Amino acid sequence: MSVSAQSESPLARLSRVTVPAPAALNSALARWQQTRLSQLATATLPTPRDDAWKYTSLRSLDRRDLSPAADGLEAQELLAQLPTLGSHRLVLVNGRLDTTLSSPQLPPGCTLTRFDDYFSQVPEALFAGDIHLIEDRLRYVNACMTRDGVCIEIAPHTQLSEPIEIILLATGQGAYPRVVLSVGEGAQVQVLEQHRSAANTDSVTVQSMDLRVAPNATLTHTTVQESGHQAIVLAETRVAIQREAHYAHQWMALGGQMNRLDLKVSLEGHGAHADLSGLFFADGSREQHLRTLLDHQVAHTQSDQRYRGVAAGRGRGSYDGKVVVHKNAQKTASSQSSRNLLLSPGAEINTRPQLEIHADDVKCSHGATTGTLDENMEFYLLSRGLERSAARALLTFAFIDDVLKKLTPSALRTRLEAAVLARLPDAAILREFVT
Repeated sequence: MSVSAQSESPLARLSRVTVPAPAALNSALARWQQTRLSQLATATLPTPRDDAWKYTSLRSLDRRDLSPAADGLEAQELLAQLPTLGSHRLVLVNGRLDTTLSSPQLPPGCTLTRFDDYFSQVPEALFAGDIHLIEDRLRYVNACMTRDGVCIEIAPHTQLSEPIEIILLATGQGAYPRVVLSVGEGAQVQVLEQHRSAANTDSVTVQSMDLRVAPNATLTHTTVQESGHQAIVLAETRVAIQREAHYAHQWMALGGQMNRLDLKVSLEGHGAHADLSGLFFADGSREQHLRTLLDHQVAHTQSDQRYRGVAAGRGRGSYDGKVVVHKNAQKTASSQSSRNLLLSPGAEINTRPQLEIHADDVKCSHGATTGTLDENMEFYLLSRGLERSAARALLTFAFIDDVLKKLTPSALRTRLEAAVLARLPDAAILREFVT
């Protein structure tokens, strides 16, 4: 990258990227991108001066090439590292659906549409925000650069026995996945979203995902981030939950150089329930950031959040969670819990649970703790003959495994437990205790 290019903002460089000709994509999508791309020239990325990005700096993007990556030759090799957890698999390589790596078809009751075709029917699905608003900025970037995402529609009352795997592979430069999932009334679906990238390749993923859960439906959504140590992943997920519907999300952030998830959940119908939990592990110089926004719009809704974070070395992490209860959302029940563990003096975790309540008949609570390992428990293990490093590793694993043991399917839980064990000291000794 030239000196002059480095002096430009990343979004200004993106504004000059050539959009494929209409013949290469749906013409309506291409025309929209061609007319809107130039607006990136004067836009800026969020900074820590913006409240929603208080703990996340994107300065590292100044040195990255964000132009959309070509098809990656490493995709098949990356995919081979992931054991199959079901028979329904969709693989997006650098944001584009790869039909040769994906399952031939989804199960009965599931309809798959390429995003460029979906856009011609639902143009507002691409971007219905305001580029001038910081909270919509990266979504606008995704809208301008996405090439071939997926839209999945689950028919009413469909019940899937196996998860739908959505695998996002990045092989370098920029990836802009777009995923839309609509779960029909009374359906029950599990979605497993997995992120992987080449180990020694710079890659930047800017992802947008829109989920809609119809009345009386259940969506269980698990996100696993195991990208390579030079990857940057900036993901945004927006969820709309209707009457008596249930959305459960589990977030496992173990990889990448920097990983951030903005999870925005709207509880739009009576009896809607959101159950959010997760874990981040920021070791070395890794950064893991999570921001949640729970928007209780009507009465008799419930949300629960339980997150744990671990930081070691010079790792950094943050949890910034906000719950908004609107005036008409009486009888709302909401809880937030953030527990964090620092394993070294150079590690840092910031946590900020927030409540914004405009109703008077609610039950809302929040709590956050950040500290070191329990000295009494460490002393107990030392008194039983364990070395200090092994005792500390065992206590750390117990803290992490309290979240991991709730993962489904069991094959995923086993794999992630092994991955965490491998990154803790005295792994060989620990395996005697936990296997």
